[in-house]
Amino acid sequence: MNWYYVNTLQTIFFKMCKTFFYLLFCLFYCTVSFAQLPSNLSLYNRYVNTPNQQIESPFYIIILNQNIPIQAKKSISVKSARILDDFTFIINIDSISIQSQNFIDKKLPANNGWKMSASVKMLMSEKTNQVEKRHFLIQTANKSFVKNLMQILPGEEKNVFQLPEQNIFSVFASIEQIRHYFIDDNRVLSIDIISQKPTAELGVPGFDLSANKVNIVHNLYADMNGAGQHVSIKEENYDTTDIDLKGRMDPSPLASSNISNHANFMATIIAGGGNSVWYAKGAAWGANISSSSFANLLPDPAAYYLQQKISVQNHSYGTLIDNNYGVSAVAFDNSAHLNPNLLHVFSAGNDGASASTVGPYAGVKGYATITGNFKMSKNALVVGGVDSLGNVAPQSSRGPAYDGRIKPEIVAFQLNGTSESAALVSGTAILLQQFYQLKHKDSLLPSSLLKAILINTADDLNTPGPDFASGFGNLNALKAMKTIEKNSIFFGNISQHESQSFIITIPKNSKTLKVTIAWNDLASQPMIPKALINDLDLSIKNVQTNEITAPWVLHTFPNADSLGLKAYRGRDSLNNVEQVTLDNPPEGNYQVNIYGYDVTTSKQPYYIAYAWDSLNSFQFTRPSKVDVIIAGENNIIRWETTLKGNASIEYSYPPFTDWKTISNSSNLSKNYLNWNTPDTISNSILRLKSGNQFYYSDTFLITKLTEPHTGFICGDSLLIFWNKIKGISNYELYTLGNKYLMPLLTTNDTSVVINKNLFNGKFIAVAPVLSQGLRGAKSYAFNYTLQGAGCYINSFIATNDGPHAMLKLELGTKYLVDSIFFEKIMGDQFIILKGFAGKDGLSYNLDINPLPEGLTTFRTVIKLKTGQIIYSVQQSIIYVPDGKYLIAPNPVKRGHTIAFYTSVPDGQMITIFDVTGRRLFVREIQSVKEELNTGNMPSGLYFYVISKAGKNIVSGKILVVN
Repeated sequence: MNWYYVNTLQTIFFKMCKTFFYLLFCLFYCTVSFAQLPSNLSLYNRYVNTPNQQIESPFYIIILNQNIPIQAKKSISVKSARILDDFTFIINIDSISIQSQNFIDKKLPANNGWKMSASVKMLMSEKTNQVEKRHFLIQTANKSFVKNLMQILPGEEKNVFQLPEQNIFSVFASIEQIRHYFIDDNRVLSIDIISQKPTAELGVPGFDLSANKVNIVHNLYADMNGAGQHVSIKEENYDTTDIDLKGRMDPSPLASSNISNHANFMATIIAGGGNSVWYAKGAAWGANISSSSFANLLPDPAAYYLQQKISVQNHSYGTLIDNNYGVSAVAFDNSAHLNPNLLHVFSAGNDGASASTVGPYAGVKGYATITGNFKMSKNALVVGGVDSLGNVAPQSSRGPAYDGRIKPEIVAFQLNGTSESAALVSGTAILLQQFYQLKHKDSLLPSSLLKAILINTADDLNTPGPDFASGFGNLNALKAMKTIEKNSIFFGNISQHESQSFIITIPKNSKTLKVTIAWNDLASQPMIPKALINDLDLSIKNVQTNEITAPWVLHTFPNADSLGLKAYRGRDSLNNVEQVTLDNPPEGNYQVNIYGYDVTTSKQPYYIAYAWDSLNSFQFTRPSKVDVIIAGENNIIRWETTLKGNASIEYSYPPFTDWKTISNSSNLSKNYLNWNTPDTISNSILRLKSGNQFYYSDTFLITKLTEPHTGFICGDSLLIFWNKIKGISNYELYTLGNKYLMPLLTTNDTSVVINKNLFNGKFIAVAPVLSQGLRGAKSYAFNYTLQGAGCYINSFIATNDGPHAMLKLELGTKYLVDSIFFEKIMGDQFIILKGFAGKDGLSYNLDINPLPEGLTTFRTVIKLKTGQIIYSVQQSIIYVPDGKYLIAPNPVKRGHTIAFYTSVPDGQMITIFDVTGRRLFVREIQSVKEELNTGNMPSGLYFYVISKAGKNIVSGKILVVN
């Protein structure tokens, strides 16, 4: 038998079976899908105004004839108050023409249930506290209602946040007030609720910019730091005294009065200056930042963004999972239209393993877990989180959006929450905007083009194409910058059923052509079943073969198995972002086609970004010359490559002739390697060997950190000292300038006395200087006034335990110290108890045993080699033997306090008499030091008696003087 034919027949049989079962699955899928959808009639019956409701309303619910012409249907759709499904609408019947009314099959007055979101309906139906106040979002037909609101709601409810350009406002009201004032008002079109007070979605200090190639952008595009750009952080306020933000904070009338660490972390990731420590350098470390409170969950007014020149607003917060295209989502989509160069960046949330309780995906665990309906906005960018190695964080919230759209669009590195991921993308977006302005003569980067670039250059994760965990992939700042540098973009305006195309010429040895289109879609009506209005189609045609490739789409059936299926090629009718990829495209021309499938406006602007990789390419992305590589610690090596297999990685020091092995067989597809860096300080370089080819890294510095301290602060002088680093003979000191740390002086010692008049600030950092003139990493910048240093003496403490005393002295420095003495007062002079040589250290102790009865006063004396004498503050110890008492001070000044000392309080009573025998005070001794204020006692002689159980123990005299 010919086994070739047997195998062929088996292959054909299995393919036929596979096709058959696939068709069965599709049939089942469609059947179940349609079974899940509400029929026109059920929607119609739900919102018909029944006689017992007695609602006077101009709104009707209608069902259109299935044969209605497309243009007539579009006309009704545009004028409707609410689209319930493809053929069911809420409409003011007077707003449509008589001709269009001829295509209506059913028409009856509507009740007002259509105005409410699912969450509001739930509140209305629950037996809940009707007067408890909550934050509601209201959309109206005109501005007059907002003006009248001040008369409608008394007292505290007058503090209403308004977006007059959108006829939207938020109000703090009760369900009872909503029912009474809002639902039946014909000017009210939508009522939504803020499901929960917004909360920051975690964040910690310290960050690795190399995980998303931001470090290599800082290296290769050194002039791009965000200078001249303005970013807003919408949450609570950051600390305006933070030295990493100095000189770049824009005042904002919308800032919260509350300050939070979380806001500081976000500000640092976005725009930190790296002053406090090297890892506090943010993505756009030259950008200006401002704050806007998230007390209101609507976008800020359009005029505010323009006045503040804000081009990116970061939103690292969330509420409850809310799968609903609510009023706030509408507001953010409108905000993008009013400010086409403004990008809203949202964190996806940290509820990845949860399940939604409302919407089409209710109960589907691990999907549709985006936190807050404002993140359902089509024109905003939602960002999920991955770890340092590109694995999606388990807590990172997943898509889809309520209508099946892809959310999050991209992911980025996070340590402990998607807040950080969003902030990193916001900072990167600022760099791209600055670079675009440089390349396009100050033209602003449209937000939809910015989205297209960020999405197109993201590194695909998991399976080919997008998914609901990582979106279109992991942020790659380097590829995004290269897209702008190469001007790999197209843009245009397209109308209904119009086709447009562009040609891309692909060279030899190319890998993975990727093309992404994005457009700012019109805001839809709240609570609409599908948010997309203007539907564009993207495809790529191989000019040589005429083969056409469609974009990636995802399965959206509300079942975990379906949502987890791989992306496939098809027509996208949900998203205002589409992406087409081609693996290993042959060289030649490729036609990028754009088609206006369903465009309701006269023209829809769109933007396209494209890129491809080259085969057999390799680039180290960490370390680069700007990275801080700490000696003797675990450091990560990163690279980008299209090479396959394993390779060896080595390192070398100058003159780069002797190479030491890090790994003999590193898996190139992992794109990283952990390296326990040598405990040295030196220039270094890496190389990778693949076959007979070598690839080299930048020259980078392995460095150590100094640990500076304040030695003393004396008059106009202060002493700073630090640990010596082996092989380093010079150090540079820095102080805080107007924005960043600036060089102050260089020294060949490990301590330096500085004239405080040389600089205005209080922060100082120290860096080692190599023989080649290179500077190592700066130390932590510290406030020299907060280290407890005095003029040589940091602390002098005297303590006792009965007759045993301990004197403890801590010096700030040994600099110029000749000798140290402990002294105690005897009569009217001090006598030396013990002396020490100044070279003996910074800590000195002296044991005193026994202590004399009563009060003993001590001090320390520092003698400098210059002859100067420095005295500590005096410390006193009172010792009272068992059964004895001490009264001090005596004499006492009138109106001052006198103290009675005892070793053990045991129910003793103090009684004070004047010279006539009149009793003035009686008090029980409750502590070892019982204080009495002489108050208004006239100067003169008084008597005291200490007694116990009615028996006098001690008596004596007290003299009060003026």
